[in-house]
Amino acid sequence: MCRRLRRSPPVMTPSRLRDLVRTWKTAAVGEVLRAQPDLLGHRDPRGRNWLHLACMVEPGPPERPAEAGIATASVLLDFGLGLDEPAFCEGAWRATPLWHAVSRGRNLDLARFLLERGADPGFCLYAAAWRSDLAAIDLLLACGAPVDETTSEDGATPFLWAVATSHFDSAQRLLEAGANPDHRGRDGLTALHLMIRKSSPAEALATVIGFGARGDIPGPDGRTAIDLLARKRDPALRSLAERLAAA
Repeated sequence: MCRRLRRSPPVMTPSRLRDLVRTWKTAAVGEVLRAQPDLLGHRDPRGRNWLHLACMVEPGPPERPAEAGIATASVLLDFGLGLDEPAFCEGAWRATPLWHAVSRGRNLDLARFLLERGADPGFCLYAAAWRSDLAAIDLLLACGAPVDETTSEDGATPFLWAVATSHFDSAQRLLEAGANPDHRGRDGLTALHLMIRKSSPAEALATVIGFGARGDIPGPDGRTAIDLLARKRDPALRSLAERLAAA
């Protein structure tokens, strides 16, 4: 009597596991990593591990509910992937799982889960500001993100970054949280200098001025925001120069 040979389960490749992770197939991800623990240390060409990849997926009900992303992230953390491990770094800035959830996944529920697990919110405000994700800004600040943290490269705070990228709704939210309106980056420019250079709307300039921004701080060329605004043809901008001069 012939015995049937038992077939070995198919070997999972990194690309196939990547598909499971990015579609948040939680149970399947756990089964694969238990069967092939050598896959746990895999990184993609940018240094991202399975947790980074899971965090950069946007939830999209009904096929990708936020709860599935949290479940997949939880399993990967239980397998020992680092809560704050960066995929890559640029100076002090680190592309952590939380940063991927905010900047790529735009997944507030997953970001909250990671923060509740103890994730460091540092440098994630830049991503939230760039996304104009006011809810994420509020969450990160509530969890201890420093409102005036700076990057080592250009010295910009999240507020200055929001202004530089014309995300004025984010800039206002950060000002409401106490951001310094007069912070200067390594180039010596304040938010007002940047906004005038970029021909930002007078309304946006007025908002920053309303939070106490000074107009008498000289830029690298010695000119102040008052000087720059006073030379404009637009009466609204010249009016702002007068307002700053009278402050």
